Amino acid sequence: FIFVRNYERVDMTILDRIKELSKSRDKTVKEVAIELGLGENYLYSLKNKIPNGQTLQKLADYFHVSVDYLLG
Repeated sequence: FIFVRNYERVDMTILDRIKELSKSRDKTVKEVAIELGLGENYLYSLKNKIPNGQTLQKLADYFHVSVDYLLG
């Protein structure tokens, strides 16, 4: 891991951020995907890819964060 001043991980994937945000809402990644109308395992695929702009915005709106935050 790479750390910066506030011990924030800067090498996180979109999936890592979604996992943390989901956990803060007491939800599983699978539950979030279903609530957003995505495939049950779609969010796990984000370990190796970046979603399209529409999906990024949907995730950002759901978690009340910016798209920039999700992208790191």
